[in-house]
Amino acid sequence: MTERNRTIDKLRGICMLGVLGIHTGSLALMCATPNPHLYMLLEILSRYSVPAFFFISGYGLFCHYKPGTELNYREFIKKRFQSSGVPYFSWSLFYMVYFTTVVPGCIPWFSPLGLLHILFWGLACYHLYFMIILLWFYAFFPLFQKLMVFMQRIGLKTGFAVLFVLQMLFNYWTMHPGITAQQLPLVLQDFFIYRLNYLPLHYLFIFMLGGLAAIKEKEFFQTVTVKFKAVTVLYLLSVAYICGSYYWYYYKHGYDLISLTNTFQQLSPQGFFYTIASILFFCAVFGRQKATNYFTKAVDFISDNSMLVYFCHPFWLSMIDRTSHHFGIVMTTKRVIAAYVLLLIISLITSVIITKLSKHSAPLRYLLTGKK
Repeated sequence: MTERNRTIDKLRGICMLGVLGIHTGSLALMCATPNPHLYMLLEILSRYSVPAFFFISGYGLFCHYKPGTELNYREFIKKRFQSSGVPYFSWSLFYMVYFTTVVPGCIPWFSPLGLLHILFWGLACYHLYFMIILLWFYAFFPLFQKLMVFMQRIGLKTGFAVLFVLQMLFNYWTMHPGITAQQLPLVLQDFFIYRLNYLPLHYLFIFMLGGLAAIKEKEFFQTVTVKFKAVTVLYLLSVAYICGSYYWYYYKHGYDLISLTNTFQQLSPQGFFYTIASILFFCAVFGRQKATNYFTKAVDFISDNSMLVYFCHPFWLSMIDRTSHHFGIVMTTKRVIAAYVLLLIISLITSVIITKLSKHSAPLRYLLTGKK
């Protein structure tokens, strides 16, 4: 059993903070006068988090299954379905019941086909598409193993340079396909509409970068740590690039906030560059951190609870939103920040409670976390 990489664990905690930021961004839009700077922090600068989780997944998989090693595909899928598929289905059913209860008729899942449609595309709640992409990464992992072997054969620097270019082209092509769903046969329309929900290829470079960190672990983390200044400069340049683009289109071209989110999401050139730089920067920061302090302890605590926080936080965000509407609370910049802090605290408490209850109930632990 390989020793846990504490840098990767801390990265998981930082990513969870980013995910909460993205979803709290919806509250920022409810302000009488939305703060564009807060919105940028929540909806733009937090978007490193989703791709970074695929980096973590790539790292974990390639740590256990090195390139060229034989893989028992049946056992591999069975294990991954248990760890990710079971909690995905359980939490999907929870959100389908919840949203149907609070918003009657919003989810047409009362039929086998309706249920299959929602589960296949990850539509039960806005955050669950991540699990669908992750499951597709698992399904095609043997191909990604072979890809890594090929990249090693031609040289990792060359392989990743080519993959980077192909990734940029693929992301641009899928984000700007030049056609609409109506131009496609009916059977293909959902595949087109939900293409960002299931295609793991959008995050292939990030996933393989995680694989590189696994197979060249010592060299990778030593390099980003030793070259900390260069990594920091790269990160600051990426922040300037994406923030500069955001402000340019906001002030110069009059883009509204939602349009800015759609323009500079994580698959845009700015978002892609920022994501890679963020991953390297956080790896360098935590790789240099030898002594523990209150901040690192807090990040570790969030990391340890990240899975359940990920699954439960949309429920609490919905409750915060509904409570605000019920009592006529108008969102302001300070209240949005307070809502973020409250969401984090409640989600962490929920995770701790579920974890403790799960120790006394194996079925509950299996359904909610995939752990036996």
